Amino acid sequence: MNCRKLAPPSVGLEPTPPNLGPLPRLNPPLHSPALTPLREFLGALRGWWQAFGYMKKQGLRAYHLAGPAALTGIALAGFKLTRALTEWIRSAALNGLKYMGAEPNQLTTAPTGWWSDILSWGANGLESLLEWGVALLVLWLKVKVTKYVLLTLMAPFMSALAGAVRKRETGTAIPFKATQILADLARGVRTALVLFTLETGLTLCLAATGLFLTLFAAPVAVLLSPVLLAVGWMVGAYFYGAAVFDAVYEQAGLDWRASLRAGWSARCRLLGIGAVFSALLALPAIGVLIAALLGPMPCTVAAARLTHSPSP
Repeated sequence: MNCRKLAPPSVGLEPTPPNLGPLPRLNPPLHSPALTPLREFLGALRGWWQAFGYMKKQGLRAYHLAGPAALTGIALAGFKLTRALTEWIRSAALNGLKYMGAEPNQLTTAPTGWWSDILSWGANGLESLLEWGVALLVLWLKVKVTKYVLLTLMAPFMSALAGAVRKRETGTAIPFKATQILADLARGVRTALVLFTLETGLTLCLAATGLFLTLFAAPVAVLLSPVLLAVGWMVGAYFYGAAVFDAVYEQAGLDWRASLRAGWSARCRLLGIGAVFSALLALPAIGVLIAALLGPMPCTVAAARLTHSPSP
């Protein structure tokens, strides 16, 4: 039986691989430009956490005393402010209802008839709704006002602390003047009024949007309510961060308008700094106290280091 012998395959040079050119440089996931906002936000949180050790190391812990001092002044005026604000809002609401012919007292004194029970029930419901609505509105305003009053009273101390951090980080400092305290306080008042007006306006727009959706598109309102709440919280956090960074930008020679523009360019950092204070302020019962102790001064240190050094 004849068997053919298979020839071995030819042996020669290895085929030359095609020239694919240099491989593209891949950025690590954490260094992707798309994640820059997240890195800035997390960097601000890390800066706040590291601020406590920094203040201890640099001998700046005495600035923590400004928080309780400002909080004492706020507490002394808080009770009377709450009562006056409640009475003013209630009076304004009753006058508005009276103008529209829907005052609760007028509804209950309507002529007797089969509809009198319905009117009485509606008047009682309207009065209860008014009481609860005024109470919630006063609570919301009190939290917002307390935040900005706290920032206003602490503005000179925050500015001084930002200057101290700048001197340690860059070696430059602005000479101290006695009149600077009043200037810092006046700037704090002006900045607080501007930020409070902007924040309140945006928050009321969000509330009006939620109310409109509830009345005319209830299913959409249910779906979007978490988004509206999250956006409302972010608005409050951003404007607190803007107030903190204003003290830092003041040391750089920016006026308050330029400070707001510079803050918008670093909005993720502002949001990170403001998120800390908003979270502390939201703590039940002791939120204002904890926020006063752990918020303005460490946040100012973090903001100053983020501005004057590459990485805090």
